[in-house]
Amino acid sequence: MTGLRSFLADETGTASIEFCLIIPIVMMIFMASVESSMYMARHAMLERSVDIVVRDIRLGNFDSLTHAELKAEICSGGMIAKSVQTCIDSMMIWMQPINTANFAMVAPPHGCVDRSEPIDPLVQPTGSEFAFGSDNEIMLMRICLKEDPMFPTSVIGAAMIRNETDGSYALMTTTVFVNEPG
Repeated sequence: MTGLRSFLADETGTASIEFCLIIPIVMMIFMASVESSMYMARHAMLERSVDIVVRDIRLGNFDSLTHAELKAEICSGGMIAKSVQTCIDSMMIWMQPINTANFAMVAPPHGCVDRSEPIDPLVQPTGSEFAFGSDNEIMLMRICLKEDPMFPTSVIGAAMIRNETDGSYALMTTTVFVNEPG
């Protein structure tokens, strides 16, 4: 009986039990905060880069720019990505003029680049996907960029990629601008 009583009275190892119970909660909070802060930083950098490029488009500095060159300009503007080429391969740009007579416009596609499919850099978007527009035209531009989560198995990371087949999440930004005359 004294052996059982001394076993139950022994308090060695209580700190390790508390550690094992608390560390999963602390790690989950840590991973969620890192994942959400990286998402916000990537989104802010994407919007900043798009704003800089749209300013040049609006002022007529990029009139002869191709679709691929526009992607490269956006990606080289300080994106948080592995490389500029990875950013270009993971980005989709949709840009169309808005008809000011009735403000009817074609709805932008809901999808983004599917990185599980092979990328063909020679494929150019059709006129219904990408057009620079003319002077004094209101333009709608939608950019979708696929990024990988830092912790895909964490609660936040798994929720971000739940509906995606390629294990990445989509950063989307939309902007409206008017082409300057001349």
